[in-house]
Amino acid sequence: NEDKNITSIDLKSSVSCLPPRERQVIILRYYRDMTQQQVADIMGLSQVQVHRIEKNTLKELAEKV
Repeated sequence: NEDKNITSIDLKSSVSCLPPRERQVIILRYYRDMTQQQVADIMGLSQVQVHRIEKNTLKELAEKV
C-alpha cells in the first residue's frame, strides 16, 4: 500500500511537469474519466490528435516513473 502511495505521488509530480496541452489531456482522460472524443471536443482537437498526445505522454511518464 505504501508503494502505491509513492507511485501516486511520483505520478502527480510527473504530470505537473508536463507541458500544458499534454497535462490537460492526461487530467481530462484519467482524473476526469473522459473519452478521447470528449477531450477532443473540449480542446478543439481531433480524436486522433488526442490519442497521439495521450500515447506519447503516457510513454514519457512511464520512462520517468
